[in-house]
Amino acid sequence: MTHPIIVIANFLTTIKSIWELSRTVREKRAAKTLKTQTESTLVLLQRVYRKGLLLEREFDCLFERLMRAEAYNDVAALWKIRAHVQAILTMESGRRAQRRVER
Repeated sequence: MTHPIIVIANFLTTIKSIWELSRTVREKRAAKTLKTQTESTLVLLQRVYRKGLLLEREFDCLFERLMRAEAYNDVAALWKIRAHVQAILTMESGRRAQRRVER
C-alpha cells in the first residue's frame, strides 16, 4: 500500500502541472490576440493618417505608443489607442454625414 504522503504529493504535483500548463496556454493565447489586435490597430492608424485626419507628429506619437504597448504586452494601452483612432474616424464620418444633410 502506498504511503498517504506520497499520494498527496503526487496529487499536488499533478495539480501544479495542470495549473502551469493552463497558465502557459493562456499567456500564448493572450500574446497571439495582442499581436493580431496590434496589426489591425496599425492598419486603422495608417488609414486615418492617409485620409489626412492626423498630422505626421500625431501619427508618430500614436505609432510609438502602439509599439510600446506591444513590446510591454500592455493590452489596456492598446485599447486606448484603438479607441482614440476609432473616435477620429467616427468624428470624420459624422462630419461627412452632416455635410450631406446641409446640401
